Formats: sequence, structure tokens, C-alpha cells
Amino acid sequence: MNYKHFLFLLSILLFLNSCEDDTDCCPMPEPTADFASGTFVLNEGNFGSGNTSVSYINENTGEVQNQVFNNINGFELGDTAQSIEMHEDLAIIVVNVSNKIEIVNRYTFETLGTINANLQNPRFAEVVGGNIYVSNWGDGSNPDDDFVAVFNLTDFSFIKSISVAEGPEKMTSVENSLYVAHKGGFSFNNIISVIDARADVVTAEIEVGDLPNSMVISGSDLWVLSSGKPSYAEVETAGELSKININTNEVVESFEFPESNLHPENLNLVGTDAYFTIGKSLYNYSPGGTLPSSAEFSFDEAAVLYGFEIHNEKIYIASPNADFTGDGNLYIYDLNDGSLLEQYKTGINPNGIYFN
Repeated sequence: MNYKHFLFLLSILLFLNSCEDDTDCCPMPEPTADFASGTFVLNEGNFGSGNTSVSYINENTGEVQNQVFNNINGFELGDTAQSIEMHEDLAIIVVNVSNKIEIVNRYTFETLGTINANLQNPRFAEVVGGNIYVSNWGDGSNPDDDFVAVFNLTDFSFIKSISVAEGPEKMTSVENSLYVAHKGGFSFNNIISVIDARADVVTAEIEVGDLPNSMVISGSDLWVLSSGKPSYAEVETAGELSKININTNEVVESFEFPESNLHPENLNLVGTDAYFTIGKSLYNYSPGGTLPSSAEFSFDEAAVLYGFEIHNEKIYIASPNADFTGDGNLYIYDLNDGSLLEQYKTGINPNGIYFN
């Protein structure tokens, strides 16, 4: 007999017996919320190496924990993590090359389930109602097999696939409308598709600038930032900022950047001001005005601007090394003056920043 186990069981029995007549003496232990407040960095790792990881940073204490998912759950997260969708108590982690999704408790990071079927080249997730929607490229060489997979949020069971145009990427939603930005996968695209999440069908395709990369919602407007085709395309095109009325799903305003080599990304809305990046510089745009001609400031410390967020008057930049090998960095800047506030070491090739 294992006497350690026997003594452990005996202690439990004595504890329960002491509480039989006093229901208030034995409160159930609360789960430990190790990550109740802090910043997560998703590290995609190296393609084909299976070294994806998640880093956690507590800015109040300066504590950094790397390999959070692996350490807590006892197995590797997978190959080339793409994104995380935060929803209520959940963190939904999309792992592209592994063709799977890991769902964890966002406060403890303990795994709650894995989706590893009905996915092919998954990119981003969005929760609408009681379902998880996941954009998929399908076979990158086939422009006609792209889809959005739908899963039940409660038990993670598969519901259906919705065929969409080539290269679905980031998504956002308003009530029962899901907006999907199509960059084009291994090719180029320039549309936002609209999915009715009640019927799970595509109801509209809205043409915007080439390679839409980010979207924000402000009132009844959906702002879409498109980077334009890069210099290696047959014809390089300039970036474009489009405003879509979500009641009519029509583009009501469009602003094209003046030079074809200007490729903006990372649209963020702070109050009434819109921010975006070109290269490693930040620009501020006031909706209704003209596009800015000069940058607010630049982020010279970052080797590559790979992940970008604005949160609580701070700018967060996830930067891999210039050669995309070895551990990367998270840089935190003051939104008001661009000064560097903090720098933290992360895992390999950090590509996204998420907040609790």
C-alpha cells in the first residue's frame, strides 16, 4: 500500500466529517487565477519546428513567464501559432500549421478542449452568439477552397463550413453580422465579406483597397485599412482607408494614400482618433479629415513591427529579431510622446499581444 496516499485520503475524510454539521466551515477552494491581470504575447516560433509558445508579462511586478501553455498543460502548443481570440473567460488559440485550436481558461491557462478537425490553414477566430467562427485558407494553391468553419462555443463541436472568397483573415462582428477581411492568402484580394451569423451564409462582398489588413468599428461605421499590393507584385498599389456603413454594407468614403510605396497597417481606434503604422512609424488620423503626411513618432528599437496594439495609453510592439531566429522582444511606449517605457524578452517570433 502507498501510505502517502492512505494518509492523504484519511485527512480528507476527517476534514469532511468535521464539516457535516456546519455548512459554512468548508468553503470550496476558488481556482487560482495566476494570470488575472497582465499581458500575453503569442510567439509563433519557427515554421515546421513546433516551438510555438505563449509569454505572460506582469507589468506591475516586471515578472515574465515564458512557455506558459506548455508549463501548465504539460504538452506543446504546436506549430506556428497565428492568433488568439479573447472571449469572456476563454482564450481561443489558433495554431496554423498544426491545423488546430486550443481553448484555455484565459485566467489560469488550463486547457479546456482542442479542435483538430475541419480546419485547413486556420488563421483567426471570432465569437458571435454561441459559435466560434474560424477563417481558413484551405490549400494555399487553390483559390476556390477557402472557408470559415463554425464550431459550437459550449462543446466545441463542428457545425458547418461556409465557403468564402480567397484569403480570409481577420474578422470582427456587430450583433449577428460577421465581417471578414480577405487579403488573398498566397495571392491578393480586396474584399470584405459579410456573413449572417443567424443563417451562416455570405450575404455581401464589399470591395475595398488591396489587401485589407485591419478593421475597427465606430458607431454605425466599419473602418477598413488596406495595405495595398507590395513592391514584388506585378503592379504595386498604395494603401487605402475605407469607411463602410454597416446598415447598408456600402463604402461611403475612401481615402487612397498618395504614393504607391505607402503600405499602412495596424489600424487602432482610441476615442475619436485613429492610429496606424507605416513601416516602424505611427500616424494619427482624425476621421473626417485628410490623411496625415507626417508620422507622430517612430519605434527605432524594434527590429520588425510584427505585432501591434494600443492599450491604456500605451503602445505595445511585438518584435522578432531581424533574422526571425531566437527570442524576440516586447516594447512598450507612451502613446502621448512615443518614449520607450519598458522592454521584455519573449519567445521566438512574437506576433500578437493580448490583455487580461
